[in-house]
Amino acid sequence: MAALLLRTAGWALLGRAAPLLRAERGISEGGGACWAPVRPGLPVPLSSPLAGLTRPIRIKEPPQRKQVDRWTKKRALFGVYDYVGILGGFQIHPKSLIKGPTWLRGWRGNELQRCIRKKQMVGNRMFVEDLHKLNKRIRYLYRRFNRTGKHR
Repeated sequence: MAALLLRTAGWALLGRAAPLLRAERGISEGGGACWAPVRPGLPVPLSSPLAGLTRPIRIKEPPQRKQVDRWTKKRALFGVYDYVGILGGFQIHPKSLIKGPTWLRGWRGNELQRCIRKKQMVGNRMFVEDLHKLNKRIRYLYRRFNRTGKHR
């Protein structure tokens, strides 16, 4: 079996085998991908990844550039509180200008840390059912974070 493969490879190198397949790169006018014809076109060298293909290949084109709105609300207001301390004489911190729940203002963390922080800050004022649901969520997330993930 190995001798047969070696002999066939030798014949291919000497030119006794069938001629190499020819490929042509096709690019369509629209975005996406197109199918290139296999036989017509220029000969493909042995080092080419297209050599030896018996079916058409799919050639992908780069995606079209997206039009980005540079003046969305988020982009327009980026860094709006950077100079509050300088212009306000350091009387107020930008964290105090944030609107939202007290346990989330100017704080970052994952869901488990957020739930624990909520329980510590407003747990004594919560309804019984809501506190029960929060405790269940904390138990579930604690098990999940300790069993899986990069934080084990």
